[in-house]
Amino acid sequence: MLSHLLLGSFVLFIYVFVLKPLCSMFKLKMQFGQDCKMSYHFLGGEIWKRLNEMKITHDIFKYEQEQYKRHPYKIFVSNFLWKIRIQVTDPEYYKVMLHNHQYYEKVNVINDNNLMKKGLIFEMNGHWKTQRTLLAGQFEFLKLKNRLPMINQVSLEMISELQCQNNILEVLELITGEIVIKSFFGDTAKKITIFEKDIQVVIAELLNDMGEIRLKSKYVYVKRLILGTMACNFFPTENEKKIQQRIDLVKFEITKLIKNRLIEIQSSTQQSQGNSKSNLFIDVLLQDYIDNYHSKSESQAIDEILQQFITLLFAGTDTTAVLCYHCLYFFALYPEAQQEIREEVLSVCTEEHILDDKFKQLNKLSAFINEVLRLRNPAAKLILRNSIQTHQVKDLKIQKNWNVIINPLLQSVSEQHFINPDDFDYKRWLTPEPILNNDNFIYLPFSAGPRNCIGQHMALMEAKIILSQILKQFIIQPNEHVIPKWTLRFVYQLQPSNCVRLIKNLRQQ
Repeated sequence: MLSHLLLGSFVLFIYVFVLKPLCSMFKLKMQFGQDCKMSYHFLGGEIWKRLNEMKITHDIFKYEQEQYKRHPYKIFVSNFLWKIRIQVTDPEYYKVMLHNHQYYEKVNVINDNNLMKKGLIFEMNGHWKTQRTLLAGQFEFLKLKNRLPMINQVSLEMISELQCQNNILEVLELITGEIVIKSFFGDTAKKITIFEKDIQVVIAELLNDMGEIRLKSKYVYVKRLILGTMACNFFPTENEKKIQQRIDLVKFEITKLIKNRLIEIQSSTQQSQGNSKSNLFIDVLLQDYIDNYHSKSESQAIDEILQQFITLLFAGTDTTAVLCYHCLYFFALYPEAQQEIREEVLSVCTEEHILDDKFKQLNKLSAFINEVLRLRNPAAKLILRNSIQTHQVKDLKIQKNWNVIINPLLQSVSEQHFINPDDFDYKRWLTPEPILNNDNFIYLPFSAGPRNCIGQHMALMEAKIILSQILKQFIIQPNEHVIPKWTLRFVYQLQPSNCVRLIKNLRQQ
């Protein structure tokens, strides 16, 4: 009896972890031939292979890019345990997928339902559409233009601290985070600190640590795969317990701010003016709750606003700060380009503040940012999707519960679309046709389709202001005492956080 049970268990194990995933993978390989790359790992292991390769290449995506250059493919199918994971690299396929987002849910890689699940990134269907419509007005040109004096002021005040700071990235996060906080809460949110750190840095570090912990522990990785967002409640590690304590503190501080602002709006005689008069995200969200108070309880509304704030703070803090950090690193590597762009900035931006009429004249700086985004986009492969129903993408049939990765990153280093794609050449973006064989889905720094990045214009405005102010004041040099590594936390980023040195430019004094 026991032997039959053991044999049955063994057969089931082989079917679930070997035969079932291999059958799906071989079926795709037979259909697509050389256009399908296949990699099976017993019980999974692709991610650990990448992490080991990074120790040699110092870039978590380097091996993948080299493989693609040697043998281009449309899809890459692999597995983790029983789960099929399919990576789509052909623009004709992921164009269809991006326009049909209803077939996918975004996998919550931080594995927590109480921080960003109800925000714009992870919300689904009708709820997402309502949020997008509600917040879209805050990213229109006039609202962005009204924020420019604040963005300039925050940047100028904090950039002066860069020279004496060893942690350049943290100062950039302070700047971009302060801009988001002021855009969301206005001046009512005075300097908020947790663990003696500014809240924007605390949240960026928290979410990065929550994303990174799965890569540092195989136990946590497998536990999350099996249990999803319930994993943290099942025999949590010490690191998971500490992360939960940090989550509770962050939520407590933000909830206080939201409740206080709700009381102010409810007692305000200007309530009848509606949200169109306000330039603050929180007023728009709270006014919507007040106008539709029968649809949800106060606690539900506050929780949703909290998660929207964390979503916007993280998206607007970490990705923009990391983009600026990557730009500084490439300025350091290419001093001639740095000086050319500095001269453009000094010529165009003669006033202390950089306003909207100057942006169109910063052609070289815009081209430089484009080239950095082509090669080192912080949001590269940021979102893992899960197919919620079986559907067809051209001749590719994607089954329910398959993991899907849309990967335009490989097209950015393809000779089919860029001349000398491995070379950093910002001047390619100053030519009439920088992209070869372009179908508008080759270079996607902010994704595409209905769920593209809602804050892309604000992010580029911030980056141009911050980088311009730094170029005015500092010479950027590489830090020869550290070994730069391109790794994956929540975003794709350069580490450590002091890969560049800023030297005061005495000529501009």
